[in-house]
Amino acid sequence: MKRLKILYLLIFVLGGIIIIPTHIFQPPTFIYARFPHYLEMMKPFLGISWPLSFEIYHYVLYALAVIVSLNVLGIISPKFKKIAILSSLIGIFLISLMILFFFFVFLNVNAPTAITYGLYSVVLLIVDLLTFKTLITQQTKASRG
Repeated sequence: MKRLKILYLLIFVLGGIIIIPTHIFQPPTFIYARFPHYLEMMKPFLGISWPLSFEIYHYVLYALAVIVSLNVLGIISPKFKKIAILSSLIGIFLISLMILFFFFVFLNVNAPTAITYGLYSVVLLIVDLLTFKTLITQQTKASRG
């Protein structure tokens, strides 16, 4: 559990390193990390144009924030373990779709941005899988003993 807490801290710091400079410095500085900028340039994906894709982008960010928050609560407090297991399972599905999007769809729009966020998504998926495995293992041990 202590290692998971450190991994979640790493995710938070890494996310800050990627995203904060885009809000501090004016474009074109850190342009590779300005994902929404490239959403506007992207052709409609599955018939979804720029304004709606930007809205979907925000909903995905909100969902990831909730998933990570519930996972951290599940690691910290035994009361939230069942909810964290469910959120981890949903996270596995959502983050896997994000990885596919970055490496197979968005790579054609801007490779550096796709690789940056694609690799960050892979890190998120690994931590989410470790969280799911750890919480399931703990729940199984608790139900046996």
